[in-house]
Amino acid sequence: MSFPPRIKCGNKLQRESRGEMTKYILNITFLIFLVVDVFSQDTINFKLFDSVKSVRGNGIISTINPDPDNFDVRLFRTINNSRSPFKDKFFNVFDRSMLPVSLILPASLLIYGRAKEKTYDENSAYLLTAAEFTNMLLTFGTKLVVNRKRPLETLPSVYTKGMPTLDVYSFPSGHASTTFSIATMFTLRYPKYPQVYAPMYAYALIVAYGRPYFGMHYPSDLLAGAIYGAGSSVLIYSLRKELFKLKNNVLNEDKNDDGSIQAGVVTFFASSFIASSIVNTFIFKPSDTKRLFVSPWINNKTRGLRVDWRF
Repeated sequence: MSFPPRIKCGNKLQRESRGEMTKYILNITFLIFLVVDVFSQDTINFKLFDSVKSVRGNGIISTINPDPDNFDVRLFRTINNSRSPFKDKFFNVFDRSMLPVSLILPASLLIYGRAKEKTYDENSAYLLTAAEFTNMLLTFGTKLVVNRKRPLETLPSVYTKGMPTLDVYSFPSGHASTTFSIATMFTLRYPKYPQVYAPMYAYALIVAYGRPYFGMHYPSDLLAGAIYGAGSSVLIYSLRKELFKLKNNVLNEDKNDDGSIQAGVVTFFASSFIASSIVNTFIFKPSDTKRLFVSPWINNKTRGLRVDWRF
């Protein structure tokens, strides 16, 4: 026995639920943007102290200049000065997992979706990849325009990991934008399953907190990164129908957006985090004698790909 009217109603309710979720995220993003705009004059001074010379040693960067007096720097100091050996190890694991997770998660979910004919999950990975790429262009494009140096380069006595940075610019945070892009996309794709997106938002918050903890970003960099990441996912999600058509045309397929493993997708997220932690701990473990360093900048004056592998 079939019940067409009920199924139709269910699909309608599902569409309305997604529409409400999209509106909710857009409203929250807009409110955050207003807060940043209102307080930007007090919290963000991108050029201040950019020319200050610094000396590195024992994980602390020292200069002779005092801090600029604003909320952004005061909050950065509160986070950066709150130290413990446990926090050092805990936040370092999450900090170094961002890039592997952002690569492993969509790749593994895409492979699973195609192998098991779970098109909904395959499309989730497809949309996430598009959102991450969009976010990367926006984030690094803004870095090149703003040219805000990192706090470890401009403030005195900053605690750091003593490792080279991926790039020389601070605003916005790529770690925050990437992780919030992931969390937002899965919120939009699985709105009825908080067990999927709640751990991802927790992960994004932990990664974001670790950035000022290690002297890499100001809090305003994190807020801007979260807006960039969430905005990129909302943008890509709003274009999903066009992107699905493009995908079908390229692959010469005619698939619908269905066949979801639903809450089971969190397994792929957890597995990608565990895999990245194992790789970082046993293969790319940072040390004074072995280091892999990839940067889109040669140095703080010249742009270009730089790859260092030192034994």
